[in-house]
Amino acid sequence: MQSLPAPAGALFRFLDDERLDYCVLGVGTAERVAIVVAREVIERVPALLRSFGARNELELIDHRHAPDNVDIYRLSCISHEEHPQFLTIEVRADYMRCGHIVFTAGEMLRERVRGPGYTAIAPAKAFVCHLLRCLDAGAIADNDTALLSAQWRRDPQGVEKHVARFWRADREGGVIMRAAASGNWEAAQSCVRPLQSALRLRNFVPPNVWLREELTRLRSWFHPQGLLIACLGPPGSGKSSVIQALSGKPLEVFDSAHTMELRPGVMRADTVKPGTSTREREPRGRFTTIVKLMMFVVDYWLGYWLWIRPRLVRSTLVVSNRYFDDVLVDPRRYRIERALAFARLLLRWVPRPELWLVFDIPSQALQSREGQELGEEEATRQRGEYRRLLRGHEDVVVLDADQPLDRVVAQAECAIASQLARRTSERLGLPLETNSNPTATRFLLFFSRRNIPLLSRFVRVLYNSDIQSRLPPDVHLPHPYGIIVHPQAVIGRRVTLMQQVTIGGRDHRENIAPLIGDDVYIGAGARVLGDVRIGQGVVIGANAVVTRDIPPGVTVVGANRIVATPRPHTGDTEDASVTQFPVGVQRGPRVGRS
Repeated sequence: MQSLPAPAGALFRFLDDERLDYCVLGVGTAERVAIVVAREVIERVPALLRSFGARNELELIDHRHAPDNVDIYRLSCISHEEHPQFLTIEVRADYMRCGHIVFTAGEMLRERVRGPGYTAIAPAKAFVCHLLRCLDAGAIADNDTALLSAQWRRDPQGVEKHVARFWRADREGGVIMRAAASGNWEAAQSCVRPLQSALRLRNFVPPNVWLREELTRLRSWFHPQGLLIACLGPPGSGKSSVIQALSGKPLEVFDSAHTMELRPGVMRADTVKPGTSTREREPRGRFTTIVKLMMFVVDYWLGYWLWIRPRLVRSTLVVSNRYFDDVLVDPRRYRIERALAFARLLLRWVPRPELWLVFDIPSQALQSREGQELGEEEATRQRGEYRRLLRGHEDVVVLDADQPLDRVVAQAECAIASQLARRTSERLGLPLETNSNPTATRFLLFFSRRNIPLLSRFVRVLYNSDIQSRLPPDVHLPHPYGIIVHPQAVIGRRVTLMQQVTIGGRDHRENIAPLIGDDVYIGAGARVLGDVRIGQGVVIGANAVVTRDIPPGVTVVGANRIVATPRPHTGDTEDASVTQFPVGVQRGPRVGRS
């Protein structure tokens, strides 16, 4: 029998530890498994998978309903350094076909057999289920025939008994039994349609089942499985290259991908044609600018409901190169410098993406790229403006665009997977993972996030803290006193800030604040200053001063002194019978000009 993928093997060990009655319908070769559980366990499955993911560094990122009462869950390994890997789990109680029960959950759970590392469905029932799937697919492939013959050899009498339930033994049932016994499936492969027609299960869906499935599809309009993301950044930061990679090979969570430039383009597409520059042209007049901005808003609304929303319902990844907010950052590009206040007023009426990817790159590195149309001063201004514009949003991810293309694409995919995990937790009613902050911290964060006039300032003075950046909900502040956070600082998930921590700028001219990765610990009195990036899982000791980039997984003390380096991962402790996820990220060329 084939070896298990590592996450699948861990899942079965977890289910055994939980003493859960289950059986496996099949283990796919591409990290896909199908299991059967009792009906009363179905409602507990999301919480169980969430608990399993927490123990194995996996996140539950997707859930959808499939026909015949099948729930499909996807878990992902998100490392922010490699492309996300997925484990797909199909969960059902009864085995159904066209709305009719083939085997109940009780029948399948009563006759389980113990396999290598998991509990499997009885071979005879597995034979029938697999054959039905082949018939519904319209063909019995060669690899299917080998599996069917193997299942028949494990229980010939049981297979004959169940085949007789669904086909006449002297006709179609005899064809199946002779093929299984001889291993020659040519006769069965040539009469797939007669086998399907002679099945003693009706081949049409009952009206009540059809209505239930249609209502499920209707609910998907309000909770689409697709995702709308916007990519922002100065010209030359590499947005186009990353967008092309994301759309060319979208994550397996999505069925397809779609890209757009700035706006949907229902009303006169190509506002700014790629490869052209409008910076030297005269800006539009005030009246013309107002009309242009209103046309933008109408275009976004019509495009969203006519083009984008139907694609999201069909599980499409929609990626926009720039968005309406880009008008406020780079008005000279769109020649609308005279009505920015009106543009800010219209901002709240534009449909918002679910995820923002901001491509951040040092101005000096941006100038070294070919065809750069921005000066260093303008590039610096836009970097700060993008952070300032989106600092009130919690669904913003700042990517380090000064890296090889493959690394930036991997970080973008991990950001998409993390956003899907948060959305899935919300839809399933699972509690978000938050650190237990004391009452004083919750009081401070409440007024810092809402910026209530006078009262918020009074709370800051009371705590001797000035937190102007919007912190994520799972930030941990055990002692919220004397903490300073710059408005343009970007704080990752599950970050711990101790007392007297300062995260601020260093160069008054550039005024770019640090970017803190996920799972970072910053000790008491530490200072992180300037345009620096702190990698994932970094530990910054008490009273340390950090003024340069820090790689992931290290410990920093003193003045930029790294005292621990990340340990290379070795698979020596893993079971030899377990197949690992594919690892190793190929270093591609550096990101090109957007």
